[in-house]
Amino acid sequence: MRSLVTESRSYVRLAVRTGDPYARPTGPMVEFKAELGAIAQGVAQVQGVWVDPAVRGRGLSEGGMAAVVVDARLRVAPVVSLYVNGYNERALRAYRRVGFEQVGTFATVLF
Repeated sequence: MRSLVTESRSYVRLAVRTGDPYARPTGPMVEFKAELGAIAQGVAQVQGVWVDPAVRGRGLSEGGMAAVVVDARLRVAPVVSLYVNGYNERALRAYRRVGFEQVGTFATVLF
């Protein structure tokens, strides 16, 4: 994680939430995070995408992923890819809304 942050390959959206409008803020909370993992031959792969369960359903994944893609294409590589599990329909819908298209299918083999 340290190297991802040092190399500007880690993205987070922070917010201050208390749950009680009269309570003191508890400090910054991570609402969205993603990293650029493998980078090779003009392609940057997004990995580790996560949205805090407390704020899911508010469009943070779409906005976060759109920002990651714009920055990655400007600074790192002209093509941005990612891997998502086929059963993760919620993530698939969010990625499609950002403009990702499925170009292949991979199988995982466990020993």
